[in-house]
Amino acid sequence: MDNAKKWAEENLEAFKQRMRISTTDSNELANLTKMLVASYTSILRLVGVSDASDPEVEELIYERSRYVYNDALDEFRENYAQNIRDVFLVHHSEESEESDDKITESGLMSNN
Repeated sequence: MDNAKKWAEENLEAFKQRMRISTTDSNELANLTKMLVASYTSILRLVGVSDASDPEVEELIYERSRYVYNDALDEFRENYAQNIRDVFLVHHSEESEESDDKITESGLMSNN
């Protein structure tokens, strides 16, 4: 949760610019931060990654937050299902290739 809070705080201004929100009200800023934290946590869980370093993951976090802000979260998964699936597959095919490489390397070492 600390990573989510840190990410949200670091990206709050970018989200405000993207959404054209100019508020300085502390309650509204806290609400926006809460949206970003929840979206960060949800998206990382959905796509199976440990951080938001991938620009596509970051984009999904912002988009989910936008849907929350506009009270349309129920539409997010349906509208972004393909994007979520694509990001998930990219990250998990990379892991699969790394695992295959490790298996191949260990198999080669044991054959020598």
